[in-house]
Amino acid sequence: MAFVLFVWMEEIGVTAIALVTVGLLLHSARKSVTTAPSQSWAGRLAAAIASAGVVLYWLSRWWSDYADPRVERFAIPMAAAIVAVVAYIAFSARRPAGRQLREVDLTPRSLWSFGSSSWFTLWAVLTGLLAMTVVLAGLASSTDDSGRHIMILIQIGGSQAGTIFFGWSFGLPVLVTLVALNGVVMIALWRIARPAVPADPVLRDNDRAARRNQSRTVLSITSGAMAFTLGASWLFIGRSAQLAASLPGPDGIRIELGTSFAALAMPLTALGLLLEGAGVALVLFPLCQRAGRLSTKQPAHESAEARAGR
Repeated sequence: MAFVLFVWMEEIGVTAIALVTVGLLLHSARKSVTTAPSQSWAGRLAAAIASAGVVLYWLSRWWSDYADPRVERFAIPMAAAIVAVVAYIAFSARRPAGRQLREVDLTPRSLWSFGSSSWFTLWAVLTGLLAMTVVLAGLASSTDDSGRHIMILIQIGGSQAGTIFFGWSFGLPVLVTLVALNGVVMIALWRIARPAVPADPVLRDNDRAARRNQSRTVLSITSGAMAFTLGASWLFIGRSAQLAASLPGPDGIRIELGTSFAALAMPLTALGLLLEGAGVALVLFPLCQRAGRLSTKQPAHESAEARAGR
């Protein structure tokens, strides 16, 4: 039992961080006056698919051997997020069937029209950090005997010491998946913003609230997958940074050598755990949203037409 707990210590810690974070997100959503707290079955399905990607990543270490690692495993959470967002826009991010609009609001709309600036900022920051991490780690990596960029090396006299590292071989699948995910997200946001907005004040407020919730669902799942992947990569880099070796000095005192970024080992490990926990929380957020109701009050002219037998 103790061994199992040790093996899953990272996952246990990440889950604890995630539970606290998702509670804060739900509390913030319920206090919001601009976004409906309700969630559709499509949103819950999408969140479940993205959550399965996180679980699959954790399970993947059982079939990824240290000597012959599966370099694509870090792309699993974002690949699952792509499937989740596609499923969501296919089933939810479109105007529900109903009465045709006689008057529409012609205010210009864009991808950014329905959503909080904080969510868009989070999406952009995580995209930039993840891309920068892949590039910098790739440049610092070295090849193994098979020619794969999965090593970090330190020179010890005429020899070298090395350990497995988040190099190009791990990073390129992440980078490709990141580009694909962001392309899918932009299509989803366009699908959400494209339909006409009702001109009637009540219908318009309800419609905008529903679309804000849709945008938030897409950005929450996407940002969660990226945050988790970024956290996993920082954990990997932090562990590799602990590589150390020693050689005897001329006076008999051993000289200790380490990686050039050894001082970042602990900060990267701590931040990696926090990012993984935040990522899990963001992915779970749409799944944990409780049902809510928008205003159903009919405008006066609609009621008059209904009484006239329309």
